Amino acid sequence: MTWFSTIFYRNRRLLNFGLVTIFFLLITVSEGVVRPFLGNIAMSIFHYPFSELKGSIDNLKNVAEDNRNLKNTLTETSLQLSSLAEARRENHRLREFLGFEPPENFRVVPVKIVSLGLMGHNQYPIAAAINKGLNDSIKINQPVINRFGLVGKVKEVMPEFSTVQLLTDPANAVSARIAESRQFGIVRYSPEEGMIFDNLPADATINKGDLIISSGLGGVYPSGLTIAVVDSVLSIKGEIKKSIWLKPSADFLEIEELYVLESMIQ
Repeated sequence: MTWFSTIFYRNRRLLNFGLVTIFFLLITVSEGVVRPFLGNIAMSIFHYPFSELKGSIDNLKNVAEDNRNLKNTLTETSLQLSSLAEARRENHRLREFLGFEPPENFRVVPVKIVSLGLMGHNQYPIAAAINKGLNDSIKINQPVINRFGLVGKVKEVMPEFSTVQLLTDPANAVSARIAESRQFGIVRYSPEEGMIFDNLPADATINKGDLIISSGLGGVYPSGLTIAVVDSVLSIKGEIKKSIWLKPSADFLEIEELYVLESMIQ
């Protein structure tokens, strides 16, 4: 026994390697190859357990592959559902716009926002890059609207893109009027005060909820485009002008689809 133990100890690595090799062969080699060497009885004793183990490993591999395929399918389905939901929302917005009648001698050109230019610590948008330009007959100073009203004008044009100067840009003032009384004023945006209706005399009649529309003066914006409604009015005795704050008809934090107004008169 001492002699046998000594031989076993000295060759233990070789024996371990041999056992691992036999184990590997019994798992990987097919039954048809092993049977002629081992016979039926030996197959039952030695090979079948390893064959079952190999089958279990193969099944686990198949399950893992199925799980990966299912995860990929679920991810793709989730993306498709998200895309369909967004398409439904866009369809709803576009249907709302169908009732809009463009001003006389104008047609609408649908565009999409590519990016927004932000200003100030509140990150309020003052400009928008759109996906159409000179190649689509977009020109500087064309009015831009959405389904709620006026949002700005085309400021710069490139072959495939353009920049829209929004009404929230303090440099973009619009000649406007009160829809009912027809009195004129200037709509402009102040980072401190928000959108205001300026230059209206103190004796003018204006009330909260009054509609403010474009006047048509200045040659950029056609008359009658919705801009805002009056949010609050402050009259101070002795002042020659009223202080008027507006609520824009368009939500500049949520603008998506825009429409360029293209004149049909060349």
